[in-house]
Amino acid sequence: MGCSATKEEGTRPVCSADRYKLNFLGIYESFWDFRETSDIFKPQVPPRCIQLWDDPVLPTPRDCQSFRARIEGVHSLLLCKDPTQPDLNQGELDTSYLLTVIEKLTSQTNLIKHLIPNDALWEVHKKQEVYVGVVHCRVWRAGGWVDVYVDDSVPSVANSGGIRLLSYCHDKDELWLTFIEKAWARFWGGYTSIEYGYIHDTYLSLTGGVYDAIHLEKTRLKPGDIYFRIRRAISQGAIVGCAVSRKHDGVYGLTAGDTFTIEETYQVHTQRGKEIHLLRIRDPLGYTLWKGPWNLNGNEWASLPPEHGDILTSVNDQEFIMAFRDVIAYMEYVCICSLTPVVDQDGNKPVQLRYCTHVFGEWLGKTAAGSKKLLDNPKFSFTIPSRGFSKDQAPVSVGVSLLQFCKDRLEDRVPITLRIFKARQQKQGMLIEEVGETFEQGFQQTLRTLRLRPGRYMILPHTAKMNTERHFLLRLYTEFQLKSIKWIPSTEPLLLLKEDKPLNLKDLKCTLDCCEEVWGRWTEGLQGGYIYDRDFDLNPQIDISVPEGDRTRRQCS
Repeated sequence: MGCSATKEEGTRPVCSADRYKLNFLGIYESFWDFRETSDIFKPQVPPRCIQLWDDPVLPTPRDCQSFRARIEGVHSLLLCKDPTQPDLNQGELDTSYLLTVIEKLTSQTNLIKHLIPNDALWEVHKKQEVYVGVVHCRVWRAGGWVDVYVDDSVPSVANSGGIRLLSYCHDKDELWLTFIEKAWARFWGGYTSIEYGYIHDTYLSLTGGVYDAIHLEKTRLKPGDIYFRIRRAISQGAIVGCAVSRKHDGVYGLTAGDTFTIEETYQVHTQRGKEIHLLRIRDPLGYTLWKGPWNLNGNEWASLPPEHGDILTSVNDQEFIMAFRDVIAYMEYVCICSLTPVVDQDGNKPVQLRYCTHVFGEWLGKTAAGSKKLLDNPKFSFTIPSRGFSKDQAPVSVGVSLLQFCKDRLEDRVPITLRIFKARQQKQGMLIEEVGETFEQGFQQTLRTLRLRPGRYMILPHTAKMNTERHFLLRLYTEFQLKSIKWIPSTEPLLLLKEDKPLNLKDLKCTLDCCEEVWGRWTEGLQGGYIYDRDFDLNPQIDISVPEGDRTRRQCS
């Protein structure tokens, strides 16, 4: 990635990629950095030793004993023989959220091998390879992969008969799961620091993908919209997760904080014609047995016509059926996780947003302006090229993700908002008009997917409160390369336009869809004050004429 400073006065130093580069997940990436300060996170460097290494940062807990795995070959880190049906077991720590994500990722062998490449176990000393027991793992953090190194010791609870502290596979010779969880603990500050968590943030850290999280008690989305969003996401291969709300602990066999994945959706009609939305849900650990309506032995199944009998036969071990209305009632959140944003499709044609443009920024000083001084926040522009587009062509899909940098895994979140504007450049400044509806999110990331036509757009991310300083990352997902990524300086004049609304003039309803911009300034000799002031006529005066003609046609001159 080459770095160069722009000569334009008032702009920040920019570190940008000359072109998009293909990563191991098949996504083309480009990086633009508009920050004045650097991220304080210091990546771990690989230990250099000539004997068996003991990690001083993550020692074995005092109430545990451990054994050295002494991984002599690559075979012990490979996936199980049938990665689509992994047999994962939770250790003494409550990390079900982590296993929920990992179970869904095991079918992506290239991703698991990227998480634990198994390339640092040996060192060359005096021309001979010496086994040092260093296990190399990776975690994605705020735009890039971070290397994490742990030793090969496997801790277990003392005097427990071998109960392992960390999660493990049924075949205990497969140690990849144990060391991924151990690296997860080292990265976040210790074994006790990784108990409990969110599916969506975990997916983000293990893949570098995106998520759309819906807090079911706070969302403004209608239940029907949420259901069809889940249905569409599953059809496009996304991971859809949910977690039990803490205030519903013990209801119908549910346990607060337990995490599941939604495998399939069903739209059925009872014999009386009532439409029911059902979900097939998987518990990766097999602990939960749903005892509410539509459980596998419930009386509700008798209300369905015989042709829906295949739903029950599709339920595998560790799965259960749940009505969507009960998901809304008893779950805390639903999250849709994918490598690239899930978008609406035109017919059966899949939309592949394989180009990802990273834009690093920061809320710092005056630019940490919150929602009160909206236009003082950092602003960036990009252009959707018109090449290859016709006037009648449908808009293109664009996904925009805003990620705030958080030091803590569960806390340190602030409400963030992502606003997008259509921009029109004039000689005297830029006219901007907001696109779509926005709302605050209290998650680490917020995601918006839009359908946009060719032209210039402005992105404005902000926090809810002023003086909230931190770094952030914008990621723009498109079907094509983006150009003209620019930081908009605070000196750039901006005029915010409101959404066009009909204007009622007696019996005539007009839409003000024509705009003529007139720019001016109050200078010495042209500032007469209010209408009651003596020098009011010294204010700037502009002559506007409206041509005569058909009253139903409005023109601007």
